[in-house]
Amino acid sequence: MTATEPPKTQQPRVRPDLLISRELGRGPDRIHLLKAPGGATFEVSPKERFVISRLNGLLSMTEIGDQYAARFARRLGPAQWSQLLWALGQRELLDTGGSLAAPVRQRPALRRLAEASRWIFTGPTGVVLAAGLLTMYACLAPAVPRLWRDATGAFGDWRSMLMIGAVTYLSAMLHELAHAVAATRFGCAAVRINLVALSCKAEDYPFLPSRGQQVVVAAAGGVLNSVLVVPFAVVWPLLPPGSAGRSFAAAAVLCGAVQSLVNFVPVAPLDGYKMLSHLLGLVSLGPESRRYLWSRPRKWLTGRGLPYPRSARIALGLYGLAWHTATAAAATFVVYAAGSLLAPFLGLAAYAGSAAVVVLTLTLWLTARPPRPVRAGSTQQPAM
Repeated sequence: MTATEPPKTQQPRVRPDLLISRELGRGPDRIHLLKAPGGATFEVSPKERFVISRLNGLLSMTEIGDQYAARFARRLGPAQWSQLLWALGQRELLDTGGSLAAPVRQRPALRRLAEASRWIFTGPTGVVLAAGLLTMYACLAPAVPRLWRDATGAFGDWRSMLMIGAVTYLSAMLHELAHAVAATRFGCAAVRINLVALSCKAEDYPFLPSRGQQVVVAAAGGVLNSVLVVPFAVVWPLLPPGSAGRSFAAAAVLCGAVQSLVNFVPVAPLDGYKMLSHLLGLVSLGPESRRYLWSRPRKWLTGRGLPYPRSARIALGLYGLAWHTATAAAATFVVYAAGSLLAPFLGLAAYAGSAAVVVLTLTLWLTARPPRPVRAGSTQQPAM
């Protein structure tokens, strides 16, 4: 044993407040996320997670090594132990006996709201709520032309517009509050909410053990926005045609429905994207789907490429195709709309210029890769 090799009788321990996610997919890989409260998020492989979850201060490295060998038919070498423990120490994920980060206390108001609304987060209530809201939107869909005609009066009156703006802002505040209450209900402690700035951050929400709970937390805001549409949708047809009240109610229904339904579009950074990612158990769904599709031509031509599990191929392929189709449709619409607007001044060059701007924008967006979480098990390569 060299001086750098840890003794096999050592009983290392990770921080007791360390958060470990369930197994997730990132492209062709399976990963777990690690996070200490208030710290950064790191990635580890399932094998690294197997070892880290047993670093509880009770098992020696020899005992953990025996369990690892029984599970994976492979023994951990001294270099792998040293690399893993060094990396965990560098990321401040090991328990060194020092003071831990002060726990974030749940706000009493959020705790009380979460306790009072427990019945909302039950299966039967969810089914009734979903059925009722879907029925409402199904009834409103054919009435959109009438709603628009009735709402035009409110859209042309500054007093009505101020009231609609106030209702929309209140709905946005309640949207963030719904996220916070749902996260608190399922046990998230580090929930930070600012209703004025319209922000809500639940640090430990990605580490909830159930994907269903994560989906509910992500959906809570949009669902509450839809619930707020209900009273206006009920009152609107009952008011006299042409009245200011009917016009305001119609405008509130249209604005509220758009505000709610947009949240369920599965495009980052909207809540619908998070819901779909949680349902599929995938991280970075959008970038990884594009990476998968762009790697297929090379795979077909050369036979070389990363091996993707079948479930990942289906999920990433379908989402990638849908995303590219929607992006192409949106880009075509923008080019046509901008070209039509500028054509009287620039002629056909308006369409060419609009297309160039759209292509450049998409290129810059797609080539700007977001930073990936650092691996906790090693500096560059998996330790195991």
